[in-house]
Amino acid sequence: MLAHVWETVVHAAVSIGALFILTRLMGKKQIAQLTLFDYIIGISIGSIAAEGAIDPGVPLPVTLSALVVFSLFSIIFSYVSLKSYTGRKILEGNPVVLIENGMIIESGLKKARLNINELLEECRQKNAFNLSDIEFAILETSGRLSVLMKSCRQPLTPEDMQIDAAYQGICTGVIIEGKVLQRELSILRKDETWLEGELQKQGINGSDKVLLAYTDSAGNLVAYKRYVTPSSPPLT
Repeated sequence: MLAHVWETVVHAAVSIGALFILTRLMGKKQIAQLTLFDYIIGISIGSIAAEGAIDPGVPLPVTLSALVVFSLFSIIFSYVSLKSYTGRKILEGNPVVLIENGMIIESGLKKARLNINELLEECRQKNAFNLSDIEFAILETSGRLSVLMKSCRQPLTPEDMQIDAAYQGICTGVIIEGKVLQRELSILRKDETWLEGELQKQGINGSDKVLLAYTDSAGNLVAYKRYVTPSSPPLT
């Protein structure tokens, strides 16, 4: 019995390690970005790993071989989609226009296998509660709906009002939970001496007292101190 438990533990640990390595090789995708084939491959890989982890009758090399084969097919198809337009059309399909120039395209709904109620729901999730406000609605190959509102319904931008807007770059974290991120500091061409000086200007003595610190687009340091929540008095 104990030997069987240890065998299961070893198989599970190896399966998890193999899954981690193979998923990293297959690339990062959000659930909404998965194609139908990616979804099927993911389910299959998970089932193989689970079966190999708990079934002592399945040798570990067999489980690993199956995982590698399924993963290789996913990598190969992803490469084909990346390099070949024809291959991408075959594997992923084409976007489907559901609303064009404010008109509902019934043939598009049939092709996407959507009914009117589902179309209305998808539009509401895009904050488009009135179909008459929509110029275009396109169902992407990932299954997500892209909506272009009519120009009279789009929010104003500084450009529309002929206002010059200041440039806003990406904030760069330099301290997370008291740990100084040396790589990010070097990218900013700063060092810890500069960092400690900026913290002292904000009344913070030491990076270990910082929960989060980052530089904004202007290069200014924004820091959030760690606060210890006082313990509640005992109930009487």
